[in-house]
Amino acid sequence: MSSARRKDFQSLKAELLQNNSLFIDEDFPPDNRSLTFSGQQPSGLRKVVWRRPKDIARNPKFIVRNATRFDLDQGYLGNCWFIAGASLLATKKKLLQRCVPHDQEFDHNYAGIFRFNFWWYGKWTEVVVDDYLPTDGYRLIYASNREEPDEFWAALFEKAYAKLRGCYEGLDGGKLQDSLVDMTGGISEDIDIKDKSQIPPNVFDVMWKTNDLNSFLGCSIALPQNASRSEVELANGLYMGHAYSITALAVVPYQGRSVQLCRLRNPWGRGEWKGEWSDNSPQMRSLSPEMKKQLGVVIRDEGEFWMPAQDLLSNFEEIQFIHLTPDALTSELANNERKQQWTVTVYHDAWIRGLTAGGCGNAPYQDLYWKNPQFSITLTDPDENDNRGQCTIIVSLMEKEKNNKSEIAIGFDIYKLKNPQNRPLDVESAPRNALILKKRGGIYQYNREVTKRFELPPGSYVVIPSSFKPHEEAEFMLRMFTEKAVTSSVLDETSGPSSLKEPMKFSMEACRSLITVMDRNRSGALTYDEAMKGWGEVKAYKTVFDQFDFDKSGNVDTYELSKMFGSLGFPVSRMVQTAIVRRYGGRNNKINVLDFIIIICKLTLMFEIFQDQKQKSNTTDGASFTMNETLPQPETLTKMLTADGLTDGRTDGRTDGQTDGQTDGQTDIVNL
Repeated sequence: MSSARRKDFQSLKAELLQNNSLFIDEDFPPDNRSLTFSGQQPSGLRKVVWRRPKDIARNPKFIVRNATRFDLDQGYLGNCWFIAGASLLATKKKLLQRCVPHDQEFDHNYAGIFRFNFWWYGKWTEVVVDDYLPTDGYRLIYASNREEPDEFWAALFEKAYAKLRGCYEGLDGGKLQDSLVDMTGGISEDIDIKDKSQIPPNVFDVMWKTNDLNSFLGCSIALPQNASRSEVELANGLYMGHAYSITALAVVPYQGRSVQLCRLRNPWGRGEWKGEWSDNSPQMRSLSPEMKKQLGVVIRDEGEFWMPAQDLLSNFEEIQFIHLTPDALTSELANNERKQQWTVTVYHDAWIRGLTAGGCGNAPYQDLYWKNPQFSITLTDPDENDNRGQCTIIVSLMEKEKNNKSEIAIGFDIYKLKNPQNRPLDVESAPRNALILKKRGGIYQYNREVTKRFELPPGSYVVIPSSFKPHEEAEFMLRMFTEKAVTSSVLDETSGPSSLKEPMKFSMEACRSLITVMDRNRSGALTYDEAMKGWGEVKAYKTVFDQFDFDKSGNVDTYELSKMFGSLGFPVSRMVQTAIVRRYGGRNNKINVLDFIIIICKLTLMFEIFQDQKQKSNTTDGASFTMNETLPQPETLTKMLTADGLTDGRTDGRTDGQTDGQTDGQTDIVNL
């Protein structure tokens, strides 16, 4: 592990100053490994020379005067979504300073080390980088400030984000709302305006009200499917495959009527709209100098321009919102303009092939749907000012992308329970206990985040997030915003045996392979009682296995593990099932009878160890352990399930209920 990981920013900087040395980041080195995932030089670049700002400019500054939206110009990298997002962030001083601490410079106490902060999937994370930047030998290749070439905060901020996402290539292509969520911890929402006949008539009003609540706005035009370039210019000056930030809204009088205008910024710092209300249009020339000053009109190609809201709706295909509070959600505005505190419940979980990657429920995989992670939430009290007795809940599902790509379509469903239950819904219990309330939280989308607002009567509900297709693996974060405090939990099986069903005959060959785990007194051999007890258990396990071996192939689907363990009176948590699937599932997600018997025997022994520890904890020299500490994390379980025997040492497989800010009931499961 490098020193950058072991030490915090202040410790690193103090050490560098004491040794009169400059920082070189071993975790994000100044070479091709930080440029691309492959470690090769990016195609299209002849050479990349890494230089510190003092080797690029005569008098480098972190920030010249004040940081503004004009400080960021896009370079060679296709990261208009990041540049547009950072430009919007720069319009709100306090938010920018949280991400970009301004107490950094190249003069006093300079050590070649800089720090930035990002909200990374639910947690504010400090990212430390050195100040080596990619150049062509003279100028910056990526983000820069063309007007103030001695200013470097934008280039270093971009480098920190590239480090967070793996490399600079990790910023090549993305969505504006994703970058702003990572800079603010806000909630993303979008309005699809591809179908011009379905555009809501009050879109500009919603944009206006949302902007008043300090939300960020942006817009984009999709690239044609067969396009050979990453951006395609239209005759009106706009670019397809490009993201623009919306930096202001206005209503101005013109020829006896009011015109709704939007101000956009091209992250390139050049390339502007050529239609009505553009810089040199008759409409703009007709305005008085006072009105132009009020609008902040600059008659030059600096990338920022005004255009009619109607033209924005006609030319763009999506409007993005990034809300700093749930009050600003467009659906919230449509009903009420209240502003208040919200309770946030956060879960981190995963879709795992062979265990929890159940898909959306389409045939022929409808039964697998119930294998998806499930989360209960109980709404008890209606909202304060709701005379209909409803409870507001906003659900936000965010995929934890790999290599900055959303390769799966995600969505979620909400079910209302007739009677609360502590275990997951399945094929049998769902029709009996669940009443589907909303079939979808919208359509399945390839967006990183899907958000939907609901108004529900008090009661017990289950939220089931899923990918569209089954067997697709990904980690995700689920956030649920409510006006009142709620009771919420992960619906899972609780590990531990009860009683076994009547056994049936089974082969002796399997028993020979289980001698080690049947040796309960650790003597190295089986006593008669141990052998008889073990043989009875093995026959019971075989009986259960046969019940789920529908095609009599000697293998069962790992998605059936939860039911199999449950029928044995030994429900097993998803954490434990994860280790089993990883070790035994194979490519086809199948498990054979011998492996199943070995697994259940080892888990039974682990549970007995837990019971022994529990009894010892009541003595003066005993220690206290939780069930999760005895049934450890998947990586440790995998080793134990692979080994011939078991150790009675413990590992930490705890479920963390840590809260963050207003978070209520945050649960962090094992990082898979």
